[in-house]
Amino acid sequence: MTEHRTAADPPTTVDNGEVRPPTNETFSERLLTLLDDILAGGAPNAGRFCGYCYQPLAHDRQTCAHCGRPVAEWPTVAAVPRPVIEMHRRRRGREGLVVRTVAWGGLSIGVIVALLPLALWDVAWWSVMAFFGLLVLFYLLSANLANSVGDSLGYAWGQSLVRREWARFAAERDGQLAN
Repeated sequence: MTEHRTAADPPTTVDNGEVRPPTNETFSERLLTLLDDILAGGAPNAGRFCGYCYQPLAHDRQTCAHCGRPVAEWPTVAAVPRPVIEMHRRRRGREGLVVRTVAWGGLSIGVIVALLPLALWDVAWWSVMAFFGLLVLFYLLSANLANSVGDSLGYAWGQSLVRREWARFAAERDGQLAN
């Protein structure tokens, strides 16, 4: 184990022999689910967590499955620190902002384009049909763009926020532990 490994760079093998691919995710999938539940008020911020990456740990587990650090090196904690929860809240906010921006941007363009036949030509059956047809088309287009492009851009932006804030948080935490 190197001294420079982070929670975003977990080992490819775990102490029980399970092989898993490396991930760019700073938080484990279990922690992300728990943080979402905590923010929604559906779960308490209590349990047994890795002292380094805050992955939920079973009571008999002596090594974190996410970061690979032993409990002896990083003692467990009883709750996820508030800065980590706030970091996750800001991440979800950024992800949602991008998705909503893509969706509403597409719908706005769709309304403008759909109004063009009504504004430029006389109101007739074909212009009314074009209006509703274009609205449906742009609704479907913006929904699909928001769910594909918006999701990937939002995820990347949220990840950059978490990586930056995690590095700052870990440096402050490690500095406090050294003192």
